[in-house]
Amino acid sequence: MKRLTLMRHADARWNDPALPDLERPLNRRGAAAAEAMARRLLALELVPDLLLASPARRTRQTAEIVARELSLAPRRVVHEETLYLASAPDMLELAQRTGPRIAHLLIIAHNPGVSELVQLLMPKEEAQALAAGAVCSIAFNAPQWSAIGPAAVTGVQCEKPPSRLFGLL
Repeated sequence: MKRLTLMRHADARWNDPALPDLERPLNRRGAAAAEAMARRLLALELVPDLLLASPARRTRQTAEIVARELSLAPRRVVHEETLYLASAPDMLELAQRTGPRIAHLLIIAHNPGVSELVQLLMPKEEAQALAAGAVCSIAFNAPQWSAIGPAAVTGVQCEKPPSRLFGLL
């Protein structure tokens, strides 16, 4: 069994034209949402063996919050250059190259690629775009990562950040 959890980075600051896209940070709501989603992953016992994140500042910050809340060792968090604005097929290929010791992989990246990968892997009636900070965890009946794909899906769990984060801001 393999499990792939996909997470879209949380809300980022977008109204500063002086910042290049790679340097856009999370806003306060995004940081609170990332923390809430990390706690939700912990409550659902969806702690990954490895976390891969895009090198963009907002995904690095999301990954840092998730790693802290899940008590992941630094060696289990990797910033993967190819995830920056990666397409769904590119992310799937990256997941399929994951080593055999990893049972649960978490990828934190960007739309549209993350949502398109969810839609590619899930039954069409269940697939939907991921909101900022949302996660979708997909279980596969596959002995190795190279065998993951729509035909091997055995379960899906999608979660989105709470609509009200008043206590977290």
